[in-house]
Amino acid sequence: MTRNDYLIKRKFNSYLVPGILMVVAMQLGNIVDSILVSMFIDIDGLTAISLSMPALCFMQMFGFTIGVGGAITISVMLGKRQIKEASGVFSVCIVAVTAVSLLFTVLSFFITHPLTLLLASTPELQALLEPYLFIFICFIPTLNVCLVLANMMTVDNNPKLGAAAFVVANAVNLILDYIFLKYANMGMTGAALSSIIGFGVGIFMIIPYAFSKKRMLRFSLREGLRQIKTIGTVIKNGLPQAMYFVMLILKYYILNAFIQNTLGADNMSIYAVCINSVNIVRLFVEGIIGVVQTIGGVLYGEKDYYGIRRLVRRTVLFSGVAVAVLTAVFIIWPQIILTIFSFNKPDLYEEAMLSVRLFSLSFGLYAANRVVQVYYPTILKAKLSTIDTVLDGFVILVPVTMLFIGTIGVLGISIAAVVTEGLTFACVCVYRIIQQKRGKLPQKGFLMIPEKDRENWADITVQGTAEQAVEISRQLIECCKAHNVPPEQYNAIGIAAEELTVNIARYGYKGNKPNYIDISLSQADDKMILRVRDDGVPFNPTEYSPEESETFQLGGISLIKAIADKMTYTRVLNMNNTVIEVALTPAKT
Repeated sequence: MTRNDYLIKRKFNSYLVPGILMVVAMQLGNIVDSILVSMFIDIDGLTAISLSMPALCFMQMFGFTIGVGGAITISVMLGKRQIKEASGVFSVCIVAVTAVSLLFTVLSFFITHPLTLLLASTPELQALLEPYLFIFICFIPTLNVCLVLANMMTVDNNPKLGAAAFVVANAVNLILDYIFLKYANMGMTGAALSSIIGFGVGIFMIIPYAFSKKRMLRFSLREGLRQIKTIGTVIKNGLPQAMYFVMLILKYYILNAFIQNTLGADNMSIYAVCINSVNIVRLFVEGIIGVVQTIGGVLYGEKDYYGIRRLVRRTVLFSGVAVAVLTAVFIIWPQIILTIFSFNKPDLYEEAMLSVRLFSLSFGLYAANRVVQVYYPTILKAKLSTIDTVLDGFVILVPVTMLFIGTIGVLGISIAAVVTEGLTFACVCVYRIIQQKRGKLPQKGFLMIPEKDRENWADITVQGTAEQAVEISRQLIECCKAHNVPPEQYNAIGIAAEELTVNIARYGYKGNKPNYIDISLSQADDKMILRVRDDGVPFNPTEYSPEESETFQLGGISLIKAIADKMTYTRVLNMNNTVIEVALTPAKT
């Protein structure tokens, strides 16, 4: 018997579609929203939305930072079965993002006009920007709270509901955009209100989660106050997300001005096509890589290093295939990309196609950097992710782009993208290796996790059958004997493993669905720890009582409770995790 990745693969697949849907909803929502504004107002309306981005990115940064950082922190805690502490972090995150967002609401009456004058240079653009900006700033709590809750729900066994909140929010936004702009003639106020109302409906979609008895995370102001010190950890884990927004603001402000002054307004359109083509890649790649954030933290908390390796390998495989296909499309049919973005400058068409082809060569390296930015925070090494984000988003990108544009012209935009992504990834890898050799970062290799937990005695995957249950019991007993465990204790481990495996085989799965069970036995703090994980129907053996025997014939559960020093249960990533602890004492000689 050996460990396999059947359960990890099934979890990856189950979280993949919701993750992609969430990214697609946001990206398509932004794209179609812009098309409708330019269609029913005019191109100046679209310009006004672009001018608002620095301010809107700054306010949304708090929702994304706390949402992502909180989800990572909570996933690690759930992996360690620290449910009460995780609920405290959940509560702190909700209170923090609400408080900061409400502060923006109060300030909206005082800062909207000065911001409008700062961002827009003409009275016409100021007239379009000010109502749009005011609505967004005033009602930003709706958007930020929705962002945080969607991230938390994804970690707390509800990935489909979290994705549904984003899909519905953006669908409502687009429907109301059409109504407000075409029929109600509400202009920029309508464009902003449609987005805010959309996210309000998204929060409404979350109501079933709030009343669910199966959820692990529960809001508690008292527990939140106890865990208030963890807000620093939350921000640290979400720092790469915050830096992404900061770099985005600086990058666009500086490069937009430089390209217009150096190449002229016409060549700016080639730059716009190349930059927006990354959004097409994000539609397919971000949802795949984002699964690491959801599942990886839990696996790290459980010290399931095998699971982490298989998760990252599968992520790289899927995202690599997606990037290869997209790169091929961009190289073979660049005219399709130019048509999508309505490129209509015949004199620059050939140069634009070559730019698109060259730019697509950066997609693979872009995906590699995104893996770095998403993976390292899940193992609580957010510093590496932050370094990658800062280098990729500004420190390397801006000077390299200026250098290549200044020397070879518009094609320098695409070449600079390839060089930037490659240099960023290389710099982070070199820095990691140096720090590992100095002992300031753990382990060797990219993943920075042990090949095997030195305290882990056994790590096995079995099928839920009576024969396998007997065999796993025998193997664990032999493993305990090899570690000089007394008979009464290794018999307890053998009985617990057999009873739990038989229980899962009988009642865990409906129909003919194949079932696999991950079983690990480890030593920690003078205890043997048996962990049994399956993705069958929810069942908490710690709450089982003899009165339930009419429904479940589980007499062995009472026996396990009697022989175990401690028995705990969590339902994380829609998987049952039962942990049995047996005190370890030296064998008599």
